[in-house]
Amino acid sequence: MSFFGDAFDPRADALGLLDLVQLDTPDGAARFMLGVEGRFTDLNGNVWFGSQLLAVSGLESAINGVAPAGQATFSFIQDPAAPAVIEEILALGPDYLSGRAITFLVQPIASHRDFYAPSVAPRQWLRRKMRTLSIKADGPLTREISVGFEAWTEGRRTASRIALNTEGHAALLGGVANPSLEFIPTSDFQEEKLWS
Repeated sequence: MSFFGDAFDPRADALGLLDLVQLDTPDGAARFMLGVEGRFTDLNGNVWFGSQLLAVSGLESAINGVAPAGQATFSFIQDPAAPAVIEEILALGPDYLSGRAITFLVQPIASHRDFYAPSVAPRQWLRRKMRTLSIKADGPLTREISVGFEAWTEGRRTASRIALNTEGHAALLGGVANPSLEFIPTSDFQEEKLWS
């Protein structure tokens, strides 16, 4: 079975894929389409809202347990007569998104009919944890909201150091000490050769 399932053949003539991103919030899932305008309802009945003002940095899959960093950004012009979006986001606090999931999906589109009545559900291909929320103001009205998600150093944040000595060896192997490590060199000093 392929990643797309039996109902979609990626080698056949098709229109392509919609890039979808879902943010897990305390108020429920927020679903967006990247780089396209409009509204899309998937096979499961979930509604996705699209805008060309939404962008995501280049994404990489995890390799060897490494989770690369990324950013999802929404740029907009604040309507002076409307409520301030930035103030509403700041009122939610820094923990509103931190540690929650951001999920990336693709929606196969085999024909124009799939825009209105999709035959295949979206497929998840990447999930990360959101870490930061940043806001940028450019001029009197242009605003940018960015959600940063976990970096390649995520697994190293809590890594503990194990010294290469008898105690470190015992901690690593659960109490089995290695007495030969008492004689490990502590410097890279080398004696000079008398003749070569």
